[in-house]
Formats: sequence, structure tokens, C-alpha cells
Amino acid sequence: MATLGIVGTGKLAAFLVEGLRLGGDDGEIVLSPRNADRARLLADLFRCRVAEDNQAVVDAADAVVIATPPAHALATMRELRFRPGMLVVCCAIDVTLAELRAAAPGIRVVRAMPTAASAFGLGSTPICPPDTEARLLFAKVGDVHACADEAIFRAATALTVYHLWAFALMEQVAQAGQAAGLPRELAVSLVAGLTRTAGAYAAAADPAQPIRIPLDENGTEGTMTADGLAVLDARDAFKPWGEAVAAAVRRA
Repeated sequence: MATLGIVGTGKLAAFLVEGLRLGGDDGEIVLSPRNADRARLLADLFRCRVAEDNQAVVDAADAVVIATPPAHALATMRELRFRPGMLVVCCAIDVTLAELRAAAPGIRVVRAMPTAASAFGLGSTPICPPDTEARLLFAKVGDVHACADEAIFRAATALTVYHLWAFALMEQVAQAGQAAGLPRELAVSLVAGLTRTAGAYAAAADPAQPIRIPLDENGTEGTMTADGLAVLDARDAFKPWGEAVAAAVRRA
């Protein structure tokens, strides 16, 4: 992808640009001038160019990412003139592929939901529909999950918020460690490292098998694992997590 244009220069644009440069992408990135201070900062830090306006971004780009606030995505696209067949990736909820195609007829439109972890090359980005060029773009900032239809994409989008909920859980565990006498720095480091380990283990395991196999294998009677798990099970602590996902799916 020779030149990437990004319309909208909020947080999403920032972590995408940072992740692309971290991942070794040295292609030209053209930013819209909206949020001028952030656009200039990104240009200075990550070798981007700030265009005069949104149309100039489109005119200079081989592919465009729409990173405006979701409420503005469709209106923004209607105002722009895209080349026929151009890849346009929209990173907004509350829109559909049909609405995006109607807003800009003749384009090749893809929906995507990158996360802030993309800034560190650790993103997990659902895209819909599957598209080779879009997959190659987001593969530079982490894993890509191609969704065959929008129902699957909506569910995948809902799961992306799980990693943010995990921060609340990690904070709770870190505070419990502090209450047991651990220095704050050590408690946070341990919780972060152990969470990373669990994620790496799950990612490498057979996806057809239950993710919880290591817990069952190591949480045998009489272990610390079993003692703590008994407290969680007695309060049905994991059921609300499933309910939270269901609520996110309804929102998506």
C-alpha cells in the first residue's frame, strides 16, 4: 500500500499511525487537518503529512481509513469524492456496509474495529468483509480476524471491549496483592506478566478445546488455585462476564 490516507485525527488515528511505524511500515501516511494539534504531533513523531482538507487526503491516497467519531462517519463520506474501486476502511460502530456503500457508491468498503493495542503491534482487529488489502494493512499492527458477515463482525466487535474490562480485573487483583504486602510496582508487574502469559498460552492452544484446560489441570483439590476458584465459583463470578458480553453485542 503506497499511500494511506486517514480522515479524522483522534485517538484511533494516533494508535494506528504509531503501530504502523512500529511495525516497519515506511509508506506515506496523509492525515486530515482536523484536530490540528494532534495532526501536527503525529506528523512530527511518525513522518506523516498533513493535508489541506479531507478531500486532499482522499486525492493523495491509495486507500483511506475513516477514523472520525462514529456519528460523523456517514456524513463525512458523503462529502468526499472517492475513486471507483478505492479501498475505504470505516472504523465506526452504528453503521452498516449498506449505509457506507450508499454514502459513497462505487468504492470497496470494509468495516474494521482496531483497538488501542495496535499502537504496540498487539492489536486484534476484526474486519468485514474479508479483504486482502485491508488484512495486510491491519496485520502490520497485530492479528486480523476476517468476518464473513456483519452479524459475526458485530459479535467480534463486542468482544474487543473485553480487553478493556480486563484492566479493571487486573487492578482489583493488584490491589489485593498490595493488601497482602506486595509493593505496588511488584503487584502491577506480576499481574501484567501473568495476564500476558495466560493470553499467550490461550493463543497457542487448540481453539477447538476449552480455553480453561490449564486451570482445570492445575486447579486440583488442595491447591491455592482450587481454594481461590472455589470462592469465585461460590459467587458465580464468571456468569456476569458472559452477561456483559451479551450487553456489548446488543449495543454493537
